[in-house]
Amino acid sequence: MPRLALKLLMLLALMPALSSAEPVVVERASVLRSEPRVDAASLGELPQGTTGEAIGRQGAWVQLRSGSLTGWLYSFNVRFGATPQGGAGDGAGAVLGRIFSPRQRPSVTSTIGIRGLDEEELRQAQFDAVQIRQLDAFAASRGDAKAHAGGAGLGAERVDFLGSGARE
Repeated sequence: MPRLALKLLMLLALMPALSSAEPVVVERASVLRSEPRVDAASLGELPQGTTGEAIGRQGAWVQLRSGSLTGWLYSFNVRFGATPQGGAGDGAGAVLGRIFSPRQRPSVTSTIGIRGLDEEELRQAQFDAVQIRQLDAFAASRGDAKAHAGGAGLGAERVDFLGSGARE
């Protein structure tokens, strides 16, 4: 009987991990990576509309299982808690789907985590000297910037002006 109790206890311990998978739909064609890094090995391409399960997260990356493939891709490229037809699932997946899926009537512009402002927000904007001082604290001197760039193997490059005949 103790072995059965131990097996039952192990199964109960694994249940949260088993139930934490969320249905996802790939929103744009994406490279599935072996690790949550841009330079990690490619495991294959996932075309738009591919379905799968989100089984883990790390920063802006989501670990996805789709068919026989399991790997990592940007969470910005998937819609959580969604079915291929665009409906939402139940429970926590549905909430995440509403948070991460495209809005029906967007009021702001968002591109990979960068939020834009609408016209009304721009009209209501006010100068904040405290925030300007905080930004100034991040400024680097020309010498510091050159030293940092040189340490990373970067150097100055002269770029000639295109002139009036160039296309924009």
